[in-house]
Amino acid sequence: MKSMKGLAFCLLSLLAGESIAQVNIPRYDTTGLNGNHDLHLPAWGPYSKGYAGISHIPELKSGKRFDFSVLPGYYRNKILVPNVRFESSYFPWNVKEDLSKIVYRYELEWKDQVYTDVTYQLIDPSTVLVSVHCVNNTALPQNLSLNLVGSVSYPENYGLFTLQHDNDAKWYNAVGYRSVSYAVKKPTDNLVTDGWMRGEVRDQGLIEGRGIGQGFGRQAGDKLEYEVNFPQDAVQGRLLLVYTMKSGKGSALQLSGLLNQRVDFKPSDTLAIAEIPFTAGKDRQRLAITSLGGGDIVLNGFALTTSKGPVRIVPATISKSPVTEEDPKAHTLLLKYRDIPMYYGITWDQEPSRIRTIQNDELDIYMREVTHNHVSKVLKGNMKGEYANVFIRPVELQPFSSQTCTALISYGPKDSVLATLTKNTPLQTRFAAQLKDTISAVKGILPEGAPYLFTNKMLKSALFSNIVYPIYTQGQYIRHFTPGKWWNSLYTWDVGFIALGLTTADSLKLAIDCLNAYLTPPGSQSAFVHHGSPVPVQVYAFLEIWNKTQSKELLSYFYPGLKQYYEFMAGRYGSSTTNVLQSNLLKTWDYFYNSGGWDDYPPQVEVHKRQLEKSVTPVITTAQVIRMAKILRMAARALNKTADLEEYDKDIQRFSTALQRQAWDAGSGYFSYMLHDSSGRATTFFKDPRSGDNFNKGLDGAYPLVAGICTPAQQEGLIDKLFSPRHMWSPSGITVVDQSAPYYLADGYWNGAVWMPHQWFVWKTMLDLDRSDLASKVAMKGLDVFRRETDASYYTFEHFLASTGRGAGWHQFSGLSTPVLAWFAAYFKTGTITPGFEIWINEQAFNGEYTEYKAAISFDQATAPHKRAMLAGMNPAFDYQATFNGKPIAIARMAKGVLQLTLPATNKSGTLLIRKK
Repeated sequence: MKSMKGLAFCLLSLLAGESIAQVNIPRYDTTGLNGNHDLHLPAWGPYSKGYAGISHIPELKSGKRFDFSVLPGYYRNKILVPNVRFESSYFPWNVKEDLSKIVYRYELEWKDQVYTDVTYQLIDPSTVLVSVHCVNNTALPQNLSLNLVGSVSYPENYGLFTLQHDNDAKWYNAVGYRSVSYAVKKPTDNLVTDGWMRGEVRDQGLIEGRGIGQGFGRQAGDKLEYEVNFPQDAVQGRLLLVYTMKSGKGSALQLSGLLNQRVDFKPSDTLAIAEIPFTAGKDRQRLAITSLGGGDIVLNGFALTTSKGPVRIVPATISKSPVTEEDPKAHTLLLKYRDIPMYYGITWDQEPSRIRTIQNDELDIYMREVTHNHVSKVLKGNMKGEYANVFIRPVELQPFSSQTCTALISYGPKDSVLATLTKNTPLQTRFAAQLKDTISAVKGILPEGAPYLFTNKMLKSALFSNIVYPIYTQGQYIRHFTPGKWWNSLYTWDVGFIALGLTTADSLKLAIDCLNAYLTPPGSQSAFVHHGSPVPVQVYAFLEIWNKTQSKELLSYFYPGLKQYYEFMAGRYGSSTTNVLQSNLLKTWDYFYNSGGWDDYPPQVEVHKRQLEKSVTPVITTAQVIRMAKILRMAARALNKTADLEEYDKDIQRFSTALQRQAWDAGSGYFSYMLHDSSGRATTFFKDPRSGDNFNKGLDGAYPLVAGICTPAQQEGLIDKLFSPRHMWSPSGITVVDQSAPYYLADGYWNGAVWMPHQWFVWKTMLDLDRSDLASKVAMKGLDVFRRETDASYYTFEHFLASTGRGAGWHQFSGLSTPVLAWFAAYFKTGTITPGFEIWINEQAFNGEYTEYKAAISFDQATAPHKRAMLAGMNPAFDYQATFNGKPIAIARMAKGVLQLTLPATNKSGTLLIRKK
């Protein structure tokens, strides 16, 4: 990926006003994206869901992972176990975007009195250098200990059984169907949670840990169809159906295709086999299984065989105990795990040391219990897990001194690993250059941005360390970003914000991967990969990617998937139930309890409390779909898809009219949740039953502002609500609920707290409305609140209490907090261009010195012409002037080098030119 500086165009062509088309825009190869939801990252990375360190993925498709961690402590005293699932005194300290270097800080004595910085550095695809820099900043000598621990991890729902048969039998997992249909249709038929296959269940009690269930067999007419390969020269065969049926009620299936036969299933709480001898029919490549009704069946799969040999279900044991080869004198330890193809090896340079085995599943409590057992070679715990352990002790530190210990991890064939480990040169000599190497500081930062550099580094480090493996989706195991390692799944709106953050963290490639993980090809069973709040942040992430790359390849590749996503949100794709009411007001309660990410938003809570999901609509869903349509309309225009433009225009008009005519409550000054009658017509505003106030005094009620559909009076009133200290502007930024509302709380999760994501939407909207002053107010408040907390605690918290600004929630959060990265880049980084939602950059380039910028720009033509603002990070050494289509435009200076531009009130495309005076 090339930076914007890499797109610099010749100064002479700029002065001559020549076309920007001659700029060399890099091409993006999308072939590696098709059908792949994984991230393009090394096999080594911070992927553990247990303890912070470095992990290795031997085979991506297997779901297995090797984890290596360093547990520092005081010798024969306190030990620090860096559990990623709760606060444990370690911090992602500095992480390179490509994961080639990862630094964690372990605070043994707060704050930076006694600590270790553990660095994992990728030497080559098979080798990682580990350095542990131990620091004593106290007046007393310190004796530290280091436990290096390695273990293997299996994926969740790893099948504990397998099918034992002769070589003639062929196994088909039930999830590998050609088609599936249920007699009773469900809203989720075309939006299966987590991107699983329709009907899929996952359970370690199944062979391969997955099968088909979700009520299959209950209704007559449920149907599965498979492509099979039965030998053409065979006549007789056996079909062995593997299933469980815990309902206590029998069920029957009709088989057709390869064989035509009825099968009656008997209830079974454990895996059972229904054996059906058959004479093959003419259709030897198809097997259809149709329910005749009865109890719920979990169909694990089936085997086809022509032999009479036995077929049995047998345990598939998990083996976490390696075969080890130790050489204490050479400081080497080899590990061979049964289910991993090759060897792991460890060498280290510190004495005294001891090789041990820890036989326990968790280390948090157990290692504290056995910290005084410094004699045993095998620490026998509950025997449910096993860690290879190199125990180094003591590491002596004199007052105000430091010492670095090093180790090396290698993976590969045995001889290769041994050759890597057993060099005669000491590690610190052999890797002297790597040990001196540091992670480069962010370039192009204006002096005013210096106070925020530490915050930026810590949030980026949290972002790049919050990657886990394995995550399961679309039939594959993948590496995937998570908002925090407490959450072990996909999160559509959170990771949409992660993609947005990646676009401002010099990681466009990963932003593209992140977007790609949630999109599916046209006609897919699931319209997109969904988990959690259905806020379509992916379309905003794409707009950011486009406005940074102008890649026609990415536009052509992503547009069909984004349009399918939109069609589902608008109520037109497959099983979507978002638009089933006559009012044309949209709702997504069938897919998640949370409409906008705000878990305890008062009217949302009340809807579920009173079970009004079928009759009450929020505002945000319709507003988001309108803005989504406007963004995709700009994309369709760039692709010359005329028919799509007409479709978007109709939707924008229809949904805008629905909100304006039915949901606007002039009395409260907010758009309202709406109650509907049995015919689907909007009838009354949804009100707080205790006070009688409109229940939507909050950000949901202001979201038509983000959609760009407000009247001038509504716009003025809602802006006043957002920035008034009486309403939503708190000492820490914009709250989610109006502080004057009777249902505002000071102790809620969202209600009474300040979060960054919806403030990002407001920030971008203020740029669209040419209110750069208010955009800056949002951004700088967010930066200051985040900085104060991170400087104090080293944490990158989830949210902030409105009254005090102190952080709360997950302590190493990166998902919804990434707007902080965007604000930092927009206001303090040279070479950053920041528009709102209504500007589409067709071409752009800086010159090499960032003293001139030229761009071909078009606008959101679905919104009436009005003035819009942009931010431009220029060389701070000069003053500037700007023109649009040759005419001067208003320009104001913020921090040195950051310009606020006001574009004219037009929807006609044109050329923006910024040059030094």
